[in-house]
Amino acid sequence: MYKIFGIILIGISVAICVSSYKKFNTIYNGKEVEVRIIDVPVSCEVSNRTLKSYFRFSYKGKEYTKNIKGKYCDILKKAKILKLKTNSDNSVFVFKDEQLTMQYITIISLFLIGILFLLKKNKK
Repeated sequence: MYKIFGIILIGISVAICVSSYKKFNTIYNGKEVEVRIIDVPVSCEVSNRTLKSYFRFSYKGKEYTKNIKGKYCDILKKAKILKLKTNSDNSVFVFKDEQLTMQYITIISLFLIGILFLLKKNKK
């Protein structure tokens, strides 16, 4: 039973890792672009695990949305133009100082717990 849980946890950590790769690559290798802010929600400061605030912006004639994460509210409310980083196909946008600390912690924790479950012996 532990081995199944271990494999599931390792699988989840790998899935998170794969899904975070584009964002990681954009943070370190993305090009800096200027985007035009279209809309900032009134509840800008209220962004937590259950309630996520998104702002709308345009780049090269297309509209996009991005999670605000609370700490960028002051900048977004004052500015009409904002500098973000994007990947080559403009599918991922990140703030210039955005970090993936929680994703790293989650990936490593799930992977290590999965390994521990794989190594644990079943009681009979």
